[in-house]
Amino acid sequence: MKNSYIIYVLALFVFSCSGNETKPLTQGPKTQRIKSNTNKKSETATNNELKSFDKKNVVNVKQYDNGVRIKWFQSLFRKNPTLKDDEVVLINYRLSLPDGKIFDGNNRIEMPFIPFIVGYNMQTEGWDFALKHLRVGDFAKIEIPASLAYGSKGLGNIVPPNSDVWLYVKVIAKVSADKNDTGVKSWTFEKGVSSKFDESNEKEITYHAIASAKSNPVVVNTHIKHFPLTYIPGQKNVVPGLRKVLKNAKKGQKIFVLLKPEQAYGSKGFGNLVAPNESVFYNITIEDVRGI
Repeated sequence: MKNSYIIYVLALFVFSCSGNETKPLTQGPKTQRIKSNTNKKSETATNNELKSFDKKNVVNVKQYDNGVRIKWFQSLFRKNPTLKDDEVVLINYRLSLPDGKIFDGNNRIEMPFIPFIVGYNMQTEGWDFALKHLRVGDFAKIEIPASLAYGSKGLGNIVPPNSDVWLYVKVIAKVSADKNDTGVKSWTFEKGVSSKFDESNEKEITYHAIASAKSNPVVVNTHIKHFPLTYIPGQKNVVPGLRKVLKNAKKGQKIFVLLKPEQAYGSKGFGNLVAPNESVFYNITIEDVRGI
């Protein structure tokens, strides 16, 4: 696979970009955290091939004090502001080890891109740091040190302990929220299916949720134990902002939800999971809506 890696990467990343925000999508990822698919063959390039690609295509390099190095291959809209916390962007990415083994990417879930919210630990710390130095239209390689990746534990048999990782990422566009009301922002990526229960409060909503905050990457993750949550409109078993979103839920809906502190856990926080006065991000999949 001498030259195929370079062709493979370029073919995947070189397509048109927009400098403006897009409308919310109607389709999106099935889960928030990006999972490696060990059932698919990994693409592999040698370390020398990757270095050769960098040497031929890098137009700018910045090294940061925390060990992160960003190499830009392309920067289409240099007047655009850099990304910031709370923004949702569409990205096309590949994640590799320094030896050239690509072990993750949105191609693994057969998506041309995925949405990503900046600043809420959707991935390792190095991702959030790096993205806040990128703009829409940027195509870059992020060299993330082990301390800001998978650390001394590694990631199963995929990422060795104390290994750096390389993130190849193209920032395609920002995605504007389809709802933004009194501390509750939401982005709909799959609309779901309407039913006779849409206007009714006599229903039970079953949903999976992954929640994170700036201080904690795992506030809730129902996918880990394959056990969804339930909500009946009028109940107070979820935070106020989530009640507003769930009461209008439709089966099959996939949404990002960002709650300001007053719509989440407020000034008290939530034990050691959510700090006082901290916003909380949810990635929600509605499994079912049925009558009660």
